[in-house]
Formats: sequence, C-alpha cells, structure tokens
Amino acid sequence: MKLYRKLLLVIVIISSTSLWSQSKIQKYHYQMPLNCSECHSCDKPTHKDPCLIVCPDFKREGLTLQNTAEEAPELITIDKLARVYEPSIFTHKLHAEMSEMSGGCITCHHYNPPGKVLACIECHEPSKKRTDISKPGLTGAYHQQCLSCHREWSHKTNCTVCHAEKGSVHTSDKSEFAGKSHSRIEMPKKLVYQTEEEDNPVVTFFHTAHVEVYGTKCTDCHQDESCSRCHDMVKKQEIAEKESHENCIKCHEKEIDNKCERCHDSKERPPFTHERVGWKLKKYHATQNCQVCHNETKSAKLSKKCATCHKNWESGSFDHGTTGLVLDDEHIDLDCSDCHINSNFGKKPSCDDCHEDNFYPKMKPGELK
Repeated sequence: MKLYRKLLLVIVIISSTSLWSQSKIQKYHYQMPLNCSECHSCDKPTHKDPCLIVCPDFKREGLTLQNTAEEAPELITIDKLARVYEPSIFTHKLHAEMSEMSGGCITCHHYNPPGKVLACIECHEPSKKRTDISKPGLTGAYHQQCLSCHREWSHKTNCTVCHAEKGSVHTSDKSEFAGKSHSRIEMPKKLVYQTEEEDNPVVTFFHTAHVEVYGTKCTDCHQDESCSRCHDMVKKQEIAEKESHENCIKCHEKEIDNKCERCHDSKERPPFTHERVGWKLKKYHATQNCQVCHNETKSAKLSKKCATCHKNWESGSFDHGTTGLVLDDEHIDLDCSDCHINSNFGKKPSCDDCHEDNFYPKMKPGELK
C-alpha cells in the first residue's frame, strides 16, 4: 500500500511539472510565427551557441512597434549615463512624429522581440566591462542613433549639444516642447519635373494618386532622408538628388528600359484615367482598389475578358444589373456569348445573331439603372 502511494505521488509530481513546463513553454518566442533566420545565422541555434546576428535589419510581422506618435511619451529623461553631465532630455514625440519617413518606430527600436517596446538598456549594457562585446554598449547605442542626424542638422557633435555639464545653470528641461507637435507636411498633389531628355523633357508625377490609389508608402521613396533635408541650422544645402529612376524602378522597370514615353512627354500631362487606356470603368469597377484586378503589378495590362478575374462564374449566377443595365425577361436567360461574341467584353455587344433590325446601343435589351 505504501509503495502504491509513493508511485501515485511521483505520477502527480511528474504530471504537475509537465503541465507547468507546457504552460511556461508557450511563452517562448520560438513557438511564435517568426522567421528564425532574421536573428539566427545557423539552422539550429542552442542556448550555448545562439549564433545571433548582431543588430539584424528586419521588419517582422510579430513586432508591435508601429504605434502612433500620439501614443509616444513626449519627453524622455536619459540619465543612465550621468557622470559628469546632467541628464539629457530627449524630445521623443517630436522625433516619433517624423520617424515614418525612415521606417517608423523600428528605426530606433530595431532589435525588439514581439511585445511591448523595450528600453535600449534591455539590450545594450551600460557597463564598459560588458559581457557581450558583439553589440554596442549603452553609450555607443545612443550615440549611433543620434550623431549621424545631428551632424547633418547642427554640424556640431560636441557633448554639450545634448548634455549640460553637472551643476550648469544652463540646464534645459525642454518643457517648452511639451504639448507641441511638428508642423504638418502637406502632401503635394503632383510634381512636374523638367529633365534633360531632348524630345520629351517633362515628367508629371501624381503624388496623391501613388499614395491614395496605388498604395505607395512614404518609405518606398523617402527611406534615406533625415531632418537635415529641411532643418540645416548652418546653411541651406542643396537637396542631394538621387539617380533619376531610383524611386520608380521598383514598379516601372520595363517602362524605364523600353518605353520612356510612358512617363516622359513634351508637356505636362493630365491625371491618369482608365478611359485613356481603352477601359472606361463603370459603376461597379470604379469603386474597386487597383490591386483587386492588378494584384502586385498595378500597371500590367489585363485581358478585357471578365473570366480573367471572375474565374468561377456559373450560368445564371451573374447579376447583370451591376453593369448598369438590367436585362429584360427575353434576354436574362441568354448566355453571355450570345451578345458578347467570343466573350470579348471590351467590344460592344452584338444583336446580329437574333435580330435583323435591332442593334446596340440604340436598342437595349433591358433598362438602365
């Protein structure tokens, strides 16, 4: 009997331990839907040999860092490094408001696991005698993030630009920035470029359409810009021009190589309309986003046959009223090809197979909605 009780006790302990381990292991990040190669250089990382990539350049689906600037703290006191200097006050919200141009929160919080945004000290050790020398210490991490922009902006990198000396009467708490926001940058509707092309020097770029219609993100074109573009405190520098087609080639590589006239003209162009390419959008299609039909290739020419997109139609399942024309009882049961020869919906329908005197569009097989 005693032996039975001991065995039962051992089973209970093992079961409890197993359940505890299982509940604990659910929190481990390797069970999350992440791409291991973003952080680990080997196929099977272990605790002893994690083969971590130092400060990887990645944008994970699991990251919860794309918060709005309104959610960000306005001012942050950085005092972990205070020895001979007063704490540095960082205008976090003002920086966050403009971070979208370079990638959002991940610009600074670049090595963040899924979950809340971690402080820099969580990854970067403040001690100079740190145990992991494969990544910068806390001092180096802060300075790497700040110096490059401030060097272009103020042209000064001496310590007192950000750090007041201990006991200095000039210590600024930067409270004047609390409640202030960066002035809103108005998005231009269009930009007209004068190029060096001899025959067709004018390129009209419809900025609003690329953002609101085609879904282009700010960082697709502006990922390498900094505050100094607008805020050079010493002198107004000329904006460094990129290679002419650098921003366009991602979507328009074929046109750039073979069809310059798609963008270049002798005069400013009107906005794009589907009617210009021979496919005037009617009531139903005009409300659709470009990607519904064009998927990833927004500018790709599609077949005008409805079956190109609508592959699973069955006879009688299509509501012809969505085209703006409600078929009458005499025509509603006909096959599409009876009026649309060879199912070519880009051409006007034909009535010749059934009628000698009726023709479209003078005679319509129903009523307009």
